[in-house]
Amino acid sequence: MRLKPANTVLIGLLVLGAAGLSAEEAQEPESQNWPVLIAQLRQEVQRRPGLAHPREQLAIAYNNYGVSLSHTGQWVVATSQLQEAIRLEPKNEQFHRNLANVYLNQAQALAEGHRETEAIGLITQALEHHPALVEGYLLLGDIEYDRQRLKEAKAAWERALDLDPANIDLAERLGRLKQEFAIESGFDRISQAYFDLRYEDALEQPAGFDIRDALLRARREVGTDFAYWPGYKIVVLIYSSEHFRALRQETPEWIGGLYDGKIRVPLPGKEFDVEHVRGILFHEYTHALVHDLTKNRCPQWFNEGLATYEEMKRVTPPLDQLSHAAATEQLLPWGRLNDQFAWGLPTDHVAMGYQQSYSIIRYLVERYGFWRIRRVLKAFLEGATLEEALVREYRLKLSRLEADWRTWLLEHFRLTR
Repeated sequence: MRLKPANTVLIGLLVLGAAGLSAEEAQEPESQNWPVLIAQLRQEVQRRPGLAHPREQLAIAYNNYGVSLSHTGQWVVATSQLQEAIRLEPKNEQFHRNLANVYLNQAQALAEGHRETEAIGLITQALEHHPALVEGYLLLGDIEYDRQRLKEAKAAWERALDLDPANIDLAERLGRLKQEFAIESGFDRISQAYFDLRYEDALEQPAGFDIRDALLRARREVGTDFAYWPGYKIVVLIYSSEHFRALRQETPEWIGGLYDGKIRVPLPGKEFDVEHVRGILFHEYTHALVHDLTKNRCPQWFNEGLATYEEMKRVTPPLDQLSHAAATEQLLPWGRLNDQFAWGLPTDHVAMGYQQSYSIIRYLVERYGFWRIRRVLKAFLEGATLEEALVREYRLKLSRLEADWRTWLLEHFRLTR
């Protein structure tokens, strides 16, 4: 699943009144020792059961403690504290909104871990406490969309748009979904242990090609390099060449497949032969693994280099533009490689980006081993920049690493300076 980057929903702390607190303490609710304060307030409520103020203060303390716990991801305990606040003050809308947001933030974390059923259950609870929670419908739509439940995704996103009609991005996503639904709602389905395949019934599979075997091979071989085998089903959509282009009209001609949380590929035909499509599957499957391993924090050129490396392990890669650039000293600095993948660029510019990114990954693997690539990806996951990750792992300044690659490349093409 490729969810949009997590946006933790803000949860409101409330300021306590007197109840034995100094004015300074009352203005700093995050600094309180909430369990101690709750115990004191409970004693006050027991001594004076008929007074509303101590009960209100106890409810606020439970609320604030729950909010503080949620900031560190202690969802279960945070939920119990907020439920206590609501039990004491069931009409307090802020308490209900806070509990809804705790449910939603927990659901986001579960969804990122591909525990969709649990996440949807929590979203349902969140919406019971806060029916106008736009983020709840957005997340629900994201989950259903990535599970290829387009009808359910459409309903959730339409509700979110009703609540937030100024959300232009969501309106555009709904427009794309409706286009996809017109084609994909009629797809047949083959469910395997690791893939959920959807395809047009009218498509004829070329002799000697089984997309299921190709996917399982990609899982086995690419997974071995990355030491990672997803424990959830990846949706794979298989189109005719015509429909593949029609659904992504803005997609440049040099795009042969897509990974956007789902793997989208054309079936072999006039435009894409069998070996090309098999390579596309390896390429897009690699993107799926890199997305999971880095939570979408891998620099684009590094990501494309990895995907092209896995795609090209079985064929002789076309490196004519790279060879010419190396011979004429027109290689791109690593810091500018991301710019080579802009969708508006001509094919030859993008091809140069792919070839150079591929060669860098190949150099790093041949010189240092793939196990170090896995550690670089882990550094991306932890928030490191490209330079920080490479310097940390290879113990070289980035300029030295880039110079060593250039020397290796010249030797690879048997060129002299």
